[in-house]
Amino acid sequence: MSKDNKKDQAKKPTVTQFDKFLDDQLLREKQKIERMKEVAGHGKQTPQQKYNKLYRERPQNRIVWRKK
Repeated sequence: MSKDNKKDQAKKPTVTQFDKFLDDQLLREKQKIERMKEVAGHGKQTPQQKYNKLYRERPQNRIVWRKK
């Protein structure tokens, strides 16, 4: 009986916290790549890009204080 139990335990892969972490990281990387392809393919701007374009510091948007 004990030999059978050892064989069964050897066949089962153990899932550790690190394995879960790696699986989560790989999933997030895959989702990020898909999102980048989607945004690049349609030519749309993300909300961050739109905000950056509107409010980026430009010479005409600068406020300069000078003593009179």
